[in-house]
Amino acid sequence: MRKALVFGVFGLVAGLLGAASPARAQADISLPYPALTIFFRTANLEPLSQSQFVLNLAAQSSVKQPQANVNLFDDFYLINGQWSGSPNNLIVHFNGNLQNLGQRVIPTWVGVAQFSNHAITYDLQAGFQQVKAKYGIPNAQAASVVVYRTLNTGLLVYDYRIPIAGGRCQEYLFTPENGGFQLGMQGGCYMSLAGVGRSRAGHR
Repeated sequence: MRKALVFGVFGLVAGLLGAASPARAQADISLPYPALTIFFRTANLEPLSQSQFVLNLAAQSSVKQPQANVNLFDDFYLINGQWSGSPNNLIVHFNGNLQNLGQRVIPTWVGVAQFSNHAITYDLQAGFQQVKAKYGIPNAQAASVVVYRTLNTGLLVYDYRIPIAGGRCQEYLFTPENGGFQLGMQGGCYMSLAGVGRSRAGHR
């Protein structure tokens, strides 16, 4: 009797999980589940970007709070790659449910190459852990992370912005494909619709 009850409950739970999984995959992709890497890789961004490609894809905290775990980021931006033959680009602010929170046209975004978000495979949190180990900053928190593809190497770069003095951030660049590291520039910590367009696109 007890064994039958246990298996009955197990079967009910398994059935509910199995029924819920497809719905979650289709409708509920809000963070922190799934992880940021999965969200970036699997999200259908075309309706937001009006393009198959992006030039920048960024994540940060909606309350502008640096995090030790980038999977906690819940505020996102993209800069699109191709936009109906226009020389300009579009920056879009969106949330974990792929809801458009605002957008605007910006001048041509140069310095980085187009890429598909589906090409993002290496775990973003693992990359951050490697950056912290490489530079001896085990307690560092990231204000934001930006993914882009360089023009000169054609490789994806994970650009972690870590706060320093004066409300600015130091960029730490990690290239998953070859395990490369590089210090980037110092500058702003967060993306915004108003702020983008007056700074460089990415580290070349």
